[in-house]
Amino acid sequence: MKTLYDSSVTLCVACCAVMGLAGCIGTPVVKPSCSISWDRTADWRIAEYRVKAGMLKEGKVDSKTLHKVAAPATQVSCQEVGAQAEGVWQVTVEACLQDNTCSSPSKPISFKVVNN
Repeated sequence: MKTLYDSSVTLCVACCAVMGLAGCIGTPVVKPSCSISWDRTADWRIAEYRVKAGMLKEGKVDSKTLHKVAAPATQVSCQEVGAQAEGVWQVTVEACLQDNTCSSPSKPISFKVVNN
């Protein structure tokens, strides 16, 4: 099994200036129009990133959706990955080569979507 040179993908939620100070404490609260972005890997062989999103219900992630983002892009909207309904969401990102060898998923990041 191949391993990627840079198997870590740092994930952060960048939310169209709606997080303010709330983003520094606890679970960030965002609008459905938020976007998810991550640091680009230094490995030039990366062909795509796989973003998995799922809503947290009773402490467990409900079924996850998978969204593929072609490199070198490092951003996707919350709506594109299905995270537009109100609730707490959890997202991970993997970096993948053309032969579908992927890094381990990033540490999950959680955020709460509100519609008001």
